[in-house]
Amino acid sequence: MKDKTATFLRIFLAVLLVISAVLFVIFYSKGEEFTNTVMMWAYILLALTAALTFIFPILFFISDPKKGKSVLIGIVGFVILYFIAHSFASGGIQGDVYETFDITEMTSRFIGAMLYMTYILGGLAILSIVYAGISSLFK
Repeated sequence: MKDKTATFLRIFLAVLLVISAVLFVIFYSKGEEFTNTVMMWAYILLALTAALTFIFPILFFISDPKKGKSVLIGIVGFVILYFIAHSFASGGIQGDVYETFDITEMTSRFIGAMLYMTYILGGLAILSIVYAGISSLFK
């Protein structure tokens, strides 16, 4: 069963790669008139990626619930991290840029929370790299 799935995925990914390569060549040979087609292909690939990102963890959790607990712990961790970052984010709106792009106070606070999450996760990644380097010296 796994061999058939792996073979199907290899063929499917090869087809996606060939289509993308052909669109790339046509786009650079025809120029701007082909932009909408390339953008539609990009949206299709984005939707496919988003769907697979949600479908595979659900299938993984259904097939092995014990290992799925770690996935749930990770999701809960991200939710907690979001609420921590959201509490630090300010929703202050000032300036012409906010009015030009129609950014509301809620949107501003969401963007700020995402930035704080990025900073926190980046800091944790750096700390884990430093910890791994230091701990390997003592082993």
